[in-house]
Amino acid sequence: MSTAFFCARYLLYISAKFRNMKYYIFLCFFLFSIQVFSQNKSAEPLVDAVTVYLTGAEIHSVSTIDVSKGKSKIVFTGLSPVLDPKSIQISVEPADVTILSVSSRTNYLSGKSDNSQIKLLKDSLEMLNDELTLIQFERETYTKEKDLLFKNQSIGGTENGVAVEEIEKSADFFRARSTEINELLFKINKREANINEQIARISRQLSELNAQYNPPSSEIEVSLMSPRAGKLNFDISYMVFGCGWAPKYDVRVEGVSHPVNLIYRANLFNNSGVDWNDVKLKLSTAEPGKSASKPVLTKWSLNYASDVQDYSVHNELNMDQRITVDEDMEGNGPVGYETVQVDELAAEFEIKTPYTILSDSKTYTVDVNEFDLPATYESYCVPKMDRDAFLLARFTNWSQLNLVSGNASVYFAGTYIGQTMINTASVADTMSVSLGRDRKIIVKRTQKMEESKRQVVGGSMKETFMYEIIIRNNREAAVKITVQDQVPVSQNNDIDVDILEISGAKHDELSGILTWVLTIPPGETKSLILSYSIKYPKNMNVNKKRYRSVQNPKFF
Repeated sequence: MSTAFFCARYLLYISAKFRNMKYYIFLCFFLFSIQVFSQNKSAEPLVDAVTVYLTGAEIHSVSTIDVSKGKSKIVFTGLSPVLDPKSIQISVEPADVTILSVSSRTNYLSGKSDNSQIKLLKDSLEMLNDELTLIQFERETYTKEKDLLFKNQSIGGTENGVAVEEIEKSADFFRARSTEINELLFKINKREANINEQIARISRQLSELNAQYNPPSSEIEVSLMSPRAGKLNFDISYMVFGCGWAPKYDVRVEGVSHPVNLIYRANLFNNSGVDWNDVKLKLSTAEPGKSASKPVLTKWSLNYASDVQDYSVHNELNMDQRITVDEDMEGNGPVGYETVQVDELAAEFEIKTPYTILSDSKTYTVDVNEFDLPATYESYCVPKMDRDAFLLARFTNWSQLNLVSGNASVYFAGTYIGQTMINTASVADTMSVSLGRDRKIIVKRTQKMEESKRQVVGGSMKETFMYEIIIRNNREAAVKITVQDQVPVSQNNDIDVDILEISGAKHDELSGILTWVLTIPPGETKSLILSYSIKYPKNMNVNKKRYRSVQNPKFF
């Protein structure tokens, strides 16, 4: 029998013997205290699933606890120190158990234990500091020996003469031992410097991981009433910030006869103070912590928007200058934030494979989905800016994939091409992705000097320019290629621009851009002529060419 049972029997005996009401009152209070004490339980719930938002996360934990009939108080420990108390939700089974109250608090005395990565770094720091202490002892020993050596270099006292041979032997000994000690001290200093450098690196790493000795944790206290004794199953969820995810795409194309393989991945990080070990993940584009109020529509105004096609075409011209190492690995640097546009209706992605995401602020990559998209391929070139043509993949129905704007790594025929941007805010039905330089298309743009001339017409100067663009298809199949060039657009009434020949190009009068859409058979060449004249007052200077700014060394 329990101690409480014997105490209760003893108090009953005393109260019956002395027939005193105060003993009955004390007995009732004591038995009530025993009952309440016996119903206080604590448990550390297991993180079972996490819904990660673009900023923030909802952690779902589960726990099974034995309770007695009646009122119980349960404390769930080891929870995230940054949980939002207003977001706590708790459900319990069986359904006839009544939850009376829920409260939360921070426990600074019993914190979460360090994860394996932080523990390893701290153990390494301790070993290095121990080694530093031993080095200091070693240096102190050699320093004292050196001091003692030079304090006792008097030979034979001050009165007795000493043979020259003894003096030489003593001098050799002092010199040899002094040199040896200096070399040992030099090596000790080098070892110490190396260890201090290691300590500094590990300390910086710990700081980056937000590591703390005995970090605090949160606790949730639940009071409930159970109609029977038995096991209760709890489901606990709460919001934390300091977590989030961002899309990361791989665009892979084996060849122009294959579909586009779009691999949807996500980079995410966890700085909640709780490790997510082998958990079910769900990614969401919803806004965490939104109120329960009904949504309200506001005015929707239409305006011109830049299209993703324009981004792909114009910016991919500098692809070779923007190639970076693909960051498809865990443990990358600190995480920042940026603003992206997502669809008004939130999307969710169930991750099929459980993942372990440590609370270390590092980047982890998870696989979301994979699509094979039918695509058409064509080339594009702006010969006045770049001598090469660029191969583009165009695919439709992308808006049905619930994509989020983000960076994409592009691979063509097994070769890494570089980085591009998938912009889901575009209203275009077709998305374009550059696959790099198309070496099978040869493009050449030359000025026809014999047709380019300068002449005075009355009080004006008239200059005529002619260019020839030659495109050759060295592929074994016909290619569709878009070629762009431009003519100047006058911004002054005294300057006249006259278009003489554009070989059937589509002319945008506002921008002056000329566009040719050509289909060139295999092994054939297409020639385009661009000719225009500029007329302006002869006493004025007009910039007739466009220039770009670059940096170059300056020598003195």
